[in-house]
Amino acid sequence: MKPLHQIPDGTAVFIDTNIFVLAGSSGTLGAQCQNLLSRVQQGRIGASTATFVVAEVMHLVMVNEAREQLQRPAREIVEHLQQNPALVRGLTRHLAVASDIGKAGVDILPLTVKDLHASKAYRREYGLLTNDSLIVAAMRNQKLRHLASHDGGFERVAGLQLWNPGTE
Repeated sequence: MKPLHQIPDGTAVFIDTNIFVLAGSSGTLGAQCQNLLSRVQQGRIGASTATFVVAEVMHLVMVNEAREQLQRPAREIVEHLQQNPALVRGLTRHLAVASDIGKAGVDILPLTVKDLHASKAYRREYGLLTNDSLIVAAMRNQKLRHLASHDGGFERVAGLQLWNPGTE
């Protein structure tokens, strides 16, 4: 695992959900993720992610906005939103997520049936959760080796170079 700021210019990197979410926060981790996305936008680093990652970011942004508005514990928010569709209609931040990611210069890759099937082997071999195994499958399908993520579980995946905020 190496620090995000050491990613060499010209590197093609896959960006995980937590990098986008952290980029929306303050503090050291947020600043490191914002810097990465700035380098992507400047064309210094090539970046891609996948549609399911963008959907996960949209969901987290929606839940966080609702949590801020409602001042309720995070564990209650999703069920509360499911029971109150009018509240969902009033949430707006998630609407810009896909556009913002695209405007930042991040290529949004589709999830293929090939990726779904390949991901099974990565769950078995490395003990990855579903979305993490899909990331590995999408990366391998695109012949990508570099991953920006704050998830140390990817360290056990052979052939990946993990770039992480917070490491020095």
